[in-house]
Amino acid sequence: MKRQVARRLLSVCLALILVLVAACSNRNEDTAESAKASEQSTNAGEGSAAPTAESGTKYDPPIQLSTIRTIPSDQYFDEGENIDHNAIYDYYKEKLGIEIKNKWTVTNDYSNKLKIAIASNDLPDFFLAGANDLQQLIDNDMIMDLTEVWDKYASADTKSEFTKDGGRQMKTATFGGKLMAIPETNSPYNRTSYVWVRRDWLKEMNLPEPKTMNDVLKISEAFAKRDTGGKGKAFGLSLSKTLNLSGFFSGYHLYPDMWVKDAAGNLQFGSLDPRMKVALQQLQDLFKAGQIDPEFGVKDDSKALELMAGDRVGLMYGWFWNSFPLATSAVKDGKVVQDWAPYPIVSVDDQPALSPTTAAVPQYYVINKNAKNPEAVIKLLNEWIDYVLHPTEENGLLVFGKAKKDTGHFFYAINPIVVFSQDSNVVSGDLIPRALQTGDVSLLGKDVDRNARYEAAKKYKEGQIDGASWSQYLVAGEGGTMAQMYEAYKKRQILLR
Repeated sequence: MKRQVARRLLSVCLALILVLVAACSNRNEDTAESAKASEQSTNAGEGSAAPTAESGTKYDPPIQLSTIRTIPSDQYFDEGENIDHNAIYDYYKEKLGIEIKNKWTVTNDYSNKLKIAIASNDLPDFFLAGANDLQQLIDNDMIMDLTEVWDKYASADTKSEFTKDGGRQMKTATFGGKLMAIPETNSPYNRTSYVWVRRDWLKEMNLPEPKTMNDVLKISEAFAKRDTGGKGKAFGLSLSKTLNLSGFFSGYHLYPDMWVKDAAGNLQFGSLDPRMKVALQQLQDLFKAGQIDPEFGVKDDSKALELMAGDRVGLMYGWFWNSFPLATSAVKDGKVVQDWAPYPIVSVDDQPALSPTTAAVPQYYVINKNAKNPEAVIKLLNEWIDYVLHPTEENGLLVFGKAKKDTGHFFYAINPIVVFSQDSNVVSGDLIPRALQTGDVSLLGKDVDRNARYEAAKKYKEGQIDGASWSQYLVAGEGGTMAQMYEAYKKRQILLR
């Protein structure tokens, strides 16, 4: 509760300061319905005995597991297939003896439909739930304690993959010493911040690359005065209503929404650090000087992106993947027309800025308390992890469909349970640049994502420039965001909560 209040306080303070300045200068300024039903989801594997650890991998006869799904409207399927009948579901039935049945599927509004299912106690054997729904499911004793089934059935590879962050994400699924869910893991390091700058403008205006906070402020000032050729008022620092400023605050060694130690070694909530006044004052000065769009408070990220596409903004704090949304305007007809480049976040003094990130998990896989074969869900997960770590032509079907190789279409979202590596991008930040420099592709192993990024970055280096190759090079190439992520990780310049 304190964290939520502090977060609101920070947002309100920032917004209020800027709005008040705007007023002074005459400027304009990211359900549940209840129903009752008597049926409980216990139909999976009806009549089959719960397997033991000695019963082997494959169920014979096959068992049935029910689930619910949200599928993107643009999901690609092999000819004649759909979310209910497809080669991936067939794979799990053939390999594991597990027949997956969708109780229902949606293309949007999954959260609201799930809330209705929870309210009516009409749930499948396993499903994906948000963090708020997870607490409700636990409070109402609707899902299973997975502690024993995880210990018994999770493979060594699976357990290893789930603890590469020191066990932080698993701890978020643990309540009262009981493992109540399987976190939909991802890399906590993916939310590290970077300074994205129009490098062509730096050269044009004879400005230094950003190495200090003072450099960033000078760049913002210069870019705000740049002649846009009639395209409209230029601004220095991009900002939208999502207030993505964690990298900016880090430059002042401030970490809103995180518990950090003060000079005396005591824990304090970063949003309430008295030094926040210094950073907020700087933002106020930028706003008063016309370096921030006065309408930022009503613009989402896509609207802020339009200013960058229109050559009106050339500086922002962003994420490792920001080259992808920038690519549409940055690359035209095989040429780079906007030379964006990522840089590490900078500091106001001689102490390095730490990039804050979080191990928070937005979604979890949970198992119905009444499911007949909870261990079958863990076996599905083991099979996915086996593909991630040991890809073969056979299990390549789980990502590439019947072709079992990259054809430009991806099928992984069809899988009933998918988790993502906790450290893959950090490792890629070391291996891909080395492979690009030496040509030694053996460094990449069989990791599909790593090899795909390498091929795209190599294509860019060879002069085959398009939006995808340019974007990927800025992420995975030498000096790209992944390489910077790896360096920050190696130097312990990432602050994890």
